[in-house]
Amino acid sequence: MAETEHSAAAAQEPQAERELMVSLRPHGLGFWEFEGTRAQLEAEGVIPAATEWPATGAAREEWKAGRLRFSLRRARPPGLKGPMRLWVNGDWWALRCELIGGPSHHEQRVIDARRALEREAFLASAAGQRAWNEQYRRRCAAERDSAFQVFKTRVPGLVAPKRGRKAKTAQP
Repeated sequence: MAETEHSAAAAQEPQAERELMVSLRPHGLGFWEFEGTRAQLEAEGVIPAATEWPATGAAREEWKAGRLRFSLRRARPPGLKGPMRLWVNGDWWALRCELIGGPSHHEQRVIDARRALEREAFLASAAGQRAWNEQYRRRCAAERDSAFQVFKTRVPGLVAPKRGRKAKTAQP
């Protein structure tokens, strides 16, 4: 049977083809997180030089710097399915950072809801309508600007490739 992406052997393969991932407030929670290989995290400079990496599977290393708390642990590589034993000793790490003494999850949800309500109240006002109309006018002008549309096609990942089959030419 051929080794698949979800096998134990795949979990131990080098992770060079996977990109470093940065999550800011995943699921609306109050932390940010880097996920990647040890080499990727060290290259980003987010791990202090004297950090002792956890030697065994589920262990974690924690430290504080100023008002921030850091936690380094192994994580499930993206796309890998199956039990923890498949990836627990692999080279895919998660570095989490959170503010010490910051708002709790529930307090942060209230803060976010209050901001959303203030944003909606602004958009319902005359000033908000003027701002929205101005933004819409600029967007329409950008869509009509052929030079800008050509520029967008040159930026990788900015314009999704067209999907589907090419149209057939009409037969006379």
